[in-house]
Amino acid sequence: MRRTARIAVEAGASPVIVVLGSNAEMIAPALSGLLSVTTVVNGEWSTGLSSSLAVGLTALFKVAPCDAVLVTLADQPRVDSVALKRLIAAFGGERRIVASAYDQTMGVPAVFGREHVDALRALTGDAGAGAWLRSRPGEVTCVPLDAAAIDIDTPSDAAPIANLAWRSST
Repeated sequence: MRRTARIAVEAGASPVIVVLGSNAEMIAPALSGLLSVTTVVNGEWSTGLSSSLAVGLTALFKVAPCDAVLVTLADQPRVDSVALKRLIAAFGGERRIVASAYDQTMGVPAVFGREHVDALRALTGDAGAGAWLRSRPGEVTCVPLDAAAIDIDTPSDAAPIANLAWRSST
């Protein structure tokens, strides 16, 4: 979580809102001391990703008016600040949605113009922004980002990454 917040700051996002859910009290201390980072707790985290997205967007617009929002996840360990900067740099012009393209799909990390925030806040369930993005292919600028394809949702998802890290340190 700290790494993701740090790379968002390094990419130029400010402020950075980190939404915590399960085990928030254990995770929050790991984020202390990061400049431009605010944590909020989603008490409804068990209802799915969309509730965390809504909590984060609401908190962001209470803190600062923004023209665009970068949405990224803590469970994509290969996404770095360089990748986020590429997404941010692609934002603007006629298309006000920029998404990562990987594994023949599009998803987050992504940048959304302010005019899309209400639609994102209205999402429900565990789909998050990915399904919403995929329902609007003609409106989205896609930036190839293979690093986003690695998504750690379960301990078994982490095994290949852990093995790579171990091998590279020997």
